[in-house]
Amino acid sequence: MFLENIFEGAFGLSVSDAAVKLIQLKKKNGPRRGVWYELGEIRQTTLPAGSLANGEILQPDLVREKISHLLGREGQRKTIKSAWVVANLPVAKTFLKLIEIAEPANQIIAETVEFEAAKHLPFDTKEVALDWQIVNTEEDANSASTKILIGAAPKSVVDSYLKVLEDAGLHPLALEIEDLSIARAMITAQKSYRGEARAILDLGASRSSVIIYDKGSIQFSSLVGVCGDVIDTALTQRLKIDRKTAEELKTRNGLSYDLKNPNYLKVVSELTDKLIDELRDVFAFYKDHFPSPNPITHITMSGGLSAMKNLDKILSQKMRVTAYPGNAWKNLFNPEFTEEDRVRGLPLTSAIGLALRAAEWHTQKAI
Repeated sequence: MFLENIFEGAFGLSVSDAAVKLIQLKKKNGPRRGVWYELGEIRQTTLPAGSLANGEILQPDLVREKISHLLGREGQRKTIKSAWVVANLPVAKTFLKLIEIAEPANQIIAETVEFEAAKHLPFDTKEVALDWQIVNTEEDANSASTKILIGAAPKSVVDSYLKVLEDAGLHPLALEIEDLSIARAMITAQKSYRGEARAILDLGASRSSVIIYDKGSIQFSSLVGVCGDVIDTALTQRLKIDRKTAEELKTRNGLSYDLKNPNYLKVVSELTDKLIDELRDVFAFYKDHFPSPNPITHITMSGGLSAMKNLDKILSQKMRVTAYPGNAWKNLFNPEFTEEDRVRGLPLTSAIGLALRAAEWHTQKAI
């Protein structure tokens, strides 16, 4: 007979260089609304500088302590009872790409994927953890070839994240490349994007990336060199101010003139132009190196920096496609989220995507 849900309370946990973020959802199903997700816990805490660097865990004991704090095992917070978690692997240490193999989907085996993936991976295949999934669409049903999304990371990185989670008493259901969780939150689940591609520009505190989504799948992703820390550092050095003041100026002004700091706009505008140049390079690479690419018609922005005043307008003007901060909550199918909620969700995009995947385990039963 079926027993109670063994994965009840599974949650998403995003670990970055700057913070740890936890989101817990519960999957619901009803005759009127269909499937939706109920929002449970939202928790986050900052990490001291040097805990992680470029996605690599440098102080595992400190990271573990921060995770335990979020779980409510220390302090006054309510304890999260579930030990089941879906966590991220950092963009800087991972590789994600859509490849095509000249065999029909029903004949694909793991050994073939591993052989073909080795032609694309920037890592030594003996030291890599590889995952893959077939992403053929209905249009590919009778195709003699198969589209496969491959994801890879060095085993040493995977092992370090697993150890921190397990030392915190957690049971990982999956370790997911961060681009996948971002796309899960920012791509509308029930929408068809026929004839058009999307760029997801994730602008974070310590790193930023652009993800190209087309034909029902991520095609590839690329890191870009402008993030919150880069802007803060440039303002600190060029305006001769402390970091706290730089962060306050960035938050207040965005891409607008500051009478008291007349050089402010010049600094952030130069970095914005650098970001735009990188975006143009990514768009051109996709157009020139991928078969039959659809035109990129919109840039969906995520990450805390995406709320920067006037940034969406400048991107729209110079990239000649619409750009706007997205709604990371939209796939919860809850119409009650406000504009304030949408802005609040921007820096939580990865954690929301992880939580959506974790919530899928809520329907699993023990026999």
